[in-house]
Amino acid sequence: MPAAALLPLFFSAQPSFEAASIQPHAPKSAFSKGRFLPSGGIEAAGMTVEDLLMFAYGILPDMISGLPKWAKDAEFDVVAKAAHDTPPAALRLMLRALLAERFRLQSHQEDKPTPAYVLTVGKRGQKLQPASGTQPHCSWTDLPSGVSRRECQNMTMAELARQLPGLNRIGIDLPVVDKTGLDGAWDFHLDVRLAPANSGAIPDGPTIFDAFDQLGLKLETRKVPLPILVIDHIDQLTEN
Repeated sequence: MPAAALLPLFFSAQPSFEAASIQPHAPKSAFSKGRFLPSGGIEAAGMTVEDLLMFAYGILPDMISGLPKWAKDAEFDVVAKAAHDTPPAALRLMLRALLAERFRLQSHQEDKPTPAYVLTVGKRGQKLQPASGTQPHCSWTDLPSGVSRRECQNMTMAELARQLPGLNRIGIDLPVVDKTGLDGAWDFHLDVRLAPANSGAIPDGPTIFDAFDQLGLKLETRKVPLPILVIDHIDQLTEN
């Protein structure tokens, strides 16, 4: 997948949610921060516009340029409903369109050489299982050994690459670019030992790099041209 494909420009025929609400953050919001709903849609609590853009594009803060201070400070709650079988990639597109509508957001992209992790197939070949056809989904499970398992079903490599920088405590602090060349969706799991919460430390083994090695994949750092999202215009929240 070419790096430039990570941040496609807005198109006139964007998919949209069936219903969506963006409100100032309510501290007692019951739902969790930034998640895809198994029933179809997105819920996010206490997220800034910067957080929402990171979620929508699968990028890190240093890949966004030109945001005003309020867009990094003011927090919002989002509830957006979509059809049950809507894949994560389409939900991200819908969220981008929603942000453009509600915040009058206008942006463009510029390529910039950036340090990143590149995901490729190792010399031994990949050991992924073809997708079982269930709803795209990933979840964590704690194993008795003290290792945590990230179980993913019906997940594309491109979507996995987008999700990795947003996973806390696995030591991925750079963008991830899918260069596996693997089309379609897959079922797999990643067994890792998570770093202590809020420590900023690199977790002890098995690391995410070890987990990918077990799948016949390789994650390594390179400097690659990545598209930076440049904000040309953004307004405060408009009425829902």
